Amino acid sequence: MLGIIGGTSLLDYKGSELSKFEQNTPYGTSELFKGDGFLLLLRHQNRCAPHKIPYRSHIAALKLAGAEQIIALGSTGSLREDIPPGTRIIPDDFVSLAPIPSIYNHSIGHANPMFDSYLRSHLANLCPDAKKGGTYIQTCGPRLESRPEIIWMSQLAHVVGMTIGSELTVAHELNLPFAAICTIDNYANGICNAEISYDSILKTVRENQEKTLELLNHIIESVS
Repeated sequence: MLGIIGGTSLLDYKGSELSKFEQNTPYGTSELFKGDGFLLLLRHQNRCAPHKIPYRSHIAALKLAGAEQIIALGSTGSLREDIPPGTRIIPDDFVSLAPIPSIYNHSIGHANPMFDSYLRSHLANLCPDAKKGGTYIQTCGPRLESRPEIIWMSQLAHVVGMTIGSELTVAHELNLPFAAICTIDNYANGICNAEISYDSILKTVRENQEKTLELLNHIIESVS
């Protein structure tokens, strides 16, 4: 069973019958959609901002509902001029500037989260035009990054987002192989002197929505 995490635009997916249900976990309750051979989770359910997303509940809900591996679809900003909006990237490492949640709050445990190589290869086959490899840097959100911050981040990473590092870490702690494919929806603040706002990002997300739904369909067909 494949767990798929994405944004609210995935609600427009029409390729399969989905049944909605709530999954209780030790960390809270998360809403899931079940299809033929897959589970779909919308990370921003209940209009959660990135720094308020209940990552432990979400990932635990997928596992308890039967997911054996997870693919996440994410929206990111480019930190490089040669990675323009519209590009897709399959990251192979990450850096986090934000606090990362953990299930090890009442026990001692150490995680070394890594993107799963098999799932990364699977995504590369499904999306051959995607850039293979790259570093994802996670910030806390919901604010956008300042220009000096972006200049510094561009020395470390290729794309910036607010969710994938947390999802990867909790999935690793729960022994769920995890990979992500990210769509570049904008240049980060100051790259190519682009002016960035929340409204401009939403506009580009909507423009890329059809491509995202097409990719989702390819992912689902590969496991159905």
